[in-house]
Amino acid sequence: MCLKAQSSQGAKDNVKPKNLKRLQAQGKELNANIVNRHTLVVESTSSPLANHIVTVEYRADGTIHARCTCPWALNGGVACSHVIAALERLANTKGRTLSFWHRKEDAERQKHRVLYLEGLRDGEGVWITSRGGHTFSEN
Repeated sequence: MCLKAQSSQGAKDNVKPKNLKRLQAQGKELNANIVNRHTLVVESTSSPLANHIVTVEYRADGTIHARCTCPWALNGGVACSHVIAALERLANTKGRTLSFWHRKEDAERQKHRVLYLEGLRDGEGVWITSRGGHTFSEN
């Protein structure tokens, strides 16, 4: 099922997910297949026979514009599990790991590259940190 994110600011603004860590964990369980550098097909959380299309556009200022075909995203929701899965898959191809944050201050505190997943209106987005993968040597 696509997690219907609860607003972090109340009922009038029900577009920003409340529990990003839960969505991120769910997104890691979804298969995301890259069609091209801007388009991915991500499995549905509610139906194993369905998929959602996620489009991603990276801007030079660190802003990410991503849209999904799931009902939550079509109604203005930001950072559904499918978008998170798509972004994680793209980051993985570059050896990167992502974390998602409600507040810019929380993201900046991580001391990693900070990106912004924009919403349809100002202030509705989600902050993302990107860090390099860990390599371990065998002893």
